[in-house]
Amino acid sequence: MPAAKIEKEAWNDEHTTALIRGMVVNILTNRSDLYKIPDLQGVSDNGGDRVNKKVMQILKKLCGQYPGAEQMVDEEVKKLKGSKSGSSSRAGPATPKKRKMGTKNEDE
Repeated sequence: MPAAKIEKEAWNDEHTTALIRGMVVNILTNRSDLYKIPDLQGVSDNGGDRVNKKVMQILKKLCGQYPGAEQMVDEEVKKLKGSKSGSSSRAGPATPKKRKMGTKNEDE
């Protein structure tokens, strides 16, 4: 039996915004792969900070070209930071630190 025919929508700004958001999220979550590019080894010092700044600059420039997407990079970075900090609290209570007990002679 043939699959039901899906009515095609016309492409609109919402689709473009969703596509851009998906691209931004994908790039931001996989930044560590970008630091491994052999041609970037000369500029990946300081933990890849220079590469990260350039990635942010390029993404913001891309998003700036589309109405409604101008602040998207900052929004997604905040979401990613929030999910990182939130994940540690969901893992349960932290293990208490070990503390030294007062030293006493065992002979007493």
